[in-house]
Parts: sequence; C-alpha cells; structure tokens
Amino acid sequence: MKQNVAVAVGLKAVFFVTRLNGITCLWTAILADTGATVLVTLNALRLLRWKPV
Repeated sequence: MKQNVAVAVGLKAVFFVTRLNGITCLWTAILADTGATVLVTLNALRLLRWKPV
C-alpha cells in the first residue's frame, strides 16, 4: 500500500517539476495524476476480494 502512495506522490512531483520547467503541458500532468489515482484505487479495491483462510 505504501508503494502505491509513493508512486502517486512521485508522479505528482515529477510532473510538477517538468511543468515548471515548461517540458510538459498542464493537460499531461492532469492525465498522469488521474491515471495514478485510478491505478491506486484499483489496487486498493483488490483488498475487497481478499478472503482470510
């Protein structure tokens, strides 16, 4: 779980820096942030299928 949060925060940091330097556009940063949010949410939803033995 902590790795998911680290990936999401890392993506935000990377796109924040690249946006400030003018390398990426704002829409690219928004799409990357949305994609990271979707991946983290889908990964967390896997816990709902977990059955204790």
